Amino acid sequence: MVRFQYKSVDANGKKQSGILDAESQIVAKERLRAQNVMVISLKEGGHASRKEGLRGTALATFTTQLAQLLTSDIPLYDSLLSLEEQYRGEKFHSTISTICGQIKEGISLSDALGHFPKSFDRLYCAMVAAGESSGTLGETLEKLAILLGKQGKLRKQLITALIYPLLLASFSLVIIFLLITFVIPSLETIFEEREVNHFTQAVISTSHFLNRYWALYLPLLFANFFGWTLFLRAKRGKLLLHHLFIRTPLVKSLVTQAAIARFCRTMETLLHGGVTIIDALRISRKVMKNPLLEEVVERAELRIVEGSSLSTELRQSKLIPPLVPRMLAIGEEGGNSAKMLHKIADLYEEEVEKSLNRVMALAQPVILLIMGLVVGVIMLAVLLPLTDINAFISG
Repeated sequence: MVRFQYKSVDANGKKQSGILDAESQIVAKERLRAQNVMVISLKEGGHASRKEGLRGTALATFTTQLAQLLTSDIPLYDSLLSLEEQYRGEKFHSTISTICGQIKEGISLSDALGHFPKSFDRLYCAMVAAGESSGTLGETLEKLAILLGKQGKLRKQLITALIYPLLLASFSLVIIFLLITFVIPSLETIFEEREVNHFTQAVISTSHFLNRYWALYLPLLFANFFGWTLFLRAKRGKLLLHHLFIRTPLVKSLVTQAAIARFCRTMETLLHGGVTIIDALRISRKVMKNPLLEEVVERAELRIVEGSSLSTELRQSKLIPPLVPRMLAIGEEGGNSAKMLHKIADLYEEEVEKSLNRVMALAQPVILLIMGLVVGVIMLAVLLPLTDINAFISG
């Protein structure tokens, strides 16, 4: 796949420019002509990059609009062509344009989407494939749009909950750093040629070290930060981090609830879309974003192939809350597992919101308390020698 930069004129004489992914220059020209435009120039712009894909809100909006067009009995190619015209000038326009061209050539939508894995993951492609096979592509895309909206809402809640404590902690560290590196040195002249207690001397020595050796410790701090960042992005680091999360009481509940909410919501959508339970499990466990819980579902998947049930296998794990297998068992007995998964997802999405509120309510006073203690220690180190000086003067 090669990226081409083009300039064209539409039927109304309006000039347009953009980028297009195609196998060759001839294919690129054919796709542009199919859009009823006259090609002025077409230059190769290097190999196609998948960074400029549909993500987040843009993906949810695209899915909703495509679903609305299809449920209005507009053919797939015409629906995509309408969206391609709407999104001209956007970074992801080339993605839609390429998909539109592939559909015109006779490729199925699920196969066309599969060429853009960073925009359309396995879940998205599997749902589209199931919708195509059952003839309910419009309805399937509507369910996908709802799923993407709920996933986006959950993601925003988690990010919002983390931002405030991080900002407060960063501000606290900056205040403490300024006290030690600027305030303490400016007050140090008061204590010249006078013996001070060990506590004050330790604070002054720390201030001297931070001011004199910044060229040594700052690079080490940055190197340490980037080292840990790379480690935590690796498989082993992620596993270690999740082991730590799962052992921290309040964090454990939040992480587990968020993973189960994502898993159940995805499973419900896939099962409603006609995907088999094995394929649904393989796709859904990837959205949990938790290696430990993914292992639990993977083991359950192997046992289900042998004839077991999902509720029975999830009951064997201590990481899964007991309520989940109980509710699943009821759904399996009644033959409406998808409906029960929907209820579990709703329940745990509400629990995530409550847990986030608890974490935020607890994080603020804890950070303020730690900041107050550190600042208090520094101020105490300054005030103790001053009391000695007053005593010396009064004497």
